[in-house]
Amino acid sequence: MKKVIFSLLGLGLIFGSCKKDTDPQPLPDAPRKAIIGIEGVSPNGISSLAYYDVASQTIENNVFRKANINPLGAQLSDMMIDEDRGRLVLVVPGSDKIVFTHLDDLKIDKQYGNFMQIKNILQTSPDEYYISSWEFDGVYIVNANNGNIKEELPVEGIGPTKMVLHKDLAFVCNTGAFLYDSTVTIIRTTEDTIVTKLIVGGKPNSMVIDADDNLWVLNGGKVDNSNPFAAGLGSLYRYNLDTLNTAIDSGWAIVPDTVMYFTDNLLKPHSLTINKEGSQLFFIGNSPTGSVFSMSTTAKRVDENPMIVGNYYTLAFDKLELELYAMRLPDNTDQDGDLQVYSPAGNLKTSIKIGVKPKNVVFK
Repeated sequence: MKKVIFSLLGLGLIFGSCKKDTDPQPLPDAPRKAIIGIEGVSPNGISSLAYYDVASQTIENNVFRKANINPLGAQLSDMMIDEDRGRLVLVVPGSDKIVFTHLDDLKIDKQYGNFMQIKNILQTSPDEYYISSWEFDGVYIVNANNGNIKEELPVEGIGPTKMVLHKDLAFVCNTGAFLYDSTVTIIRTTEDTIVTKLIVGGKPNSMVIDADDNLWVLNGGKVDNSNPFAAGLGSLYRYNLDTLNTAIDSGWAIVPDTVMYFTDNLLKPHSLTINKEGSQLFFIGNSPTGSVFSMSTTAKRVDENPMIVGNYYTLAFDKLELELYAMRLPDNTDQDGDLQVYSPAGNLKTSIKIGVKPKNVVFK
């Protein structure tokens, strides 16, 4: 009888040890990173990419070259993440090309040439990109699946650069390039046709949309190299997009809701950026570099007192960590610049030496 009892106990131990394994624990999220686009030495220096680890506040340089045999090319001007395809798209005007890389490891998927004097990129639909170009003063309309140029659409302005999308309307800043312009072209992206143009301040260069669906256009002002004191004033134009759409549908004239002028015509503001809540504007107060300024979207006039003093090139806002990324250049712009991360109030969190002319930021 004792043998039977011991046998049953043994079986119980065996079966007990073979109970179902616990469910595997999910893997921790990969460290969040900012991808920093580095323009390089002007005019033909090789551009590069760097990873900034948001949590550890550390930099890994030359990540594109580490992932690929071939260098990136010259004069990286813009980049964009296509989330649906897990793709990073790079705009490289010095090499007349765009580059598709895999977002996870930055390995080149495809490269496409014959894109002349390109500047900025915007995804206007799941299968279509716009790329602004000074070659024909328009936008290349590109098939996002294969990189083929579907159409070259002139914007009826000079020097198109930055673009922003609201529903099916793409807004294109016409900076005037080396000449002069004061317009923003509006394109209906569902038809790839020009709707109209906004008449704004001199040399518009950047735009954002705030929490109340207002379009803000930052204008640098007319440049006068022979007599800088005779240059035009910079300005901020604000358009309510609901009112603008009604005006378009009704054929009415489109006028801004608010126009704010800078009092100092030597300030040539650029790089307009906005916080996550869509309530605080940031911009750089001179071109090509200057101090960082900030103002509320409810302000009645521009704030000409700098929040951060220095030589800053471009800005970006991290809407997850609520941090402002500012790219600072040294007096000798062919030397390495700095990535600086600030709170929205302008308190410095970190400053890290990075490559020559750090310019673009996207987050993965």
